[in-house]
Amino acid sequence: MRIAIFTLRLGPSLAYAIASIFILSMLLLESYPSSASAWWLHMTILPVMREPIYLLLAVPGIGVWSAMVLLMLASIFGIRIALQPQRHHRSGFIHAHIALIATGLTLGRAAVAQAGLSDFAIPQLQRGDWSFLPLSYSPLGTFLFISVFLACICCHLRIIKRTMSA
Repeated sequence: MRIAIFTLRLGPSLAYAIASIFILSMLLLESYPSSASAWWLHMTILPVMREPIYLLLAVPGIGVWSAMVLLMLASIFGIRIALQPQRHHRSGFIHAHIALIATGLTLGRAAVAQAGLSDFAIPQLQRGDWSFLPLSYSPLGTFLFISVFLACICCHLRIIKRTMSA
């Protein structure tokens, strides 16, 4: 039982680790643009981490390397939170919910992704960017969202249990 709950608490760390791997794939593509494995890695993670990473990289002063280090530290910090949840109530709550917002943002944007100005042809679709990606179903994105969502539920239950016993 404890191993299952520990695994649930690792969902946000997994999301941060996958985000840092996505940045690594960007760096690999920069160095080896003709590598099939670099393209495969990038295109596998792109539908899942495109929105959160591009939002992170849009923050002034955050470059690719600093974002990768920041995400790796967040992943390592999440492992520490999962090992000692009784010491890190608020930090675990914030850590898990930031990951939930990032993965939820990805799934929300995946529902409206299209190429170009399609609102002239199909008015029910919203105006989007020019990247046409098959984002409507991503098993990795769905798995990440569910695992992070369950970690958030664990945080809420731990807080409720703590307030009931106080």
